[in-house]
Amino acid sequence: MTTQYRGHDVVDPDNRLIGTIEDVIYDPTGEPTWAVVDLGLLHASHYLPVASGYLTENGTFVVPYDKRTVKSAPKAHRDHVLEPEIEIELQQHYELAS
Repeated sequence: MTTQYRGHDVVDPDNRLIGTIEDVIYDPTGEPTWAVVDLGLLHASHYLPVASGYLTENGTFVVPYDKRTVKSAPKAHRDHVLEPEIEIELQQHYELAS
């Protein structure tokens, strides 16, 4: 079963809105790895690790980060192609094991 993430709101643990998932980047095996999150009008989109969050029954995607943390992550390029050096920066930013 493939989980659809696009269009879901992203919230922090206190249910404060961070943004909306506009795209998902998959690894070579087809697993979702990074969500591209639209933070709203006049803000760039940023990457967020899919594995760090979960979808609730009402369809919100809950992550253990606040909006400031997501906003300070590397920005997503318009084509949503994730370069290897940016992925390393993201892993460090979100303190993920590589």
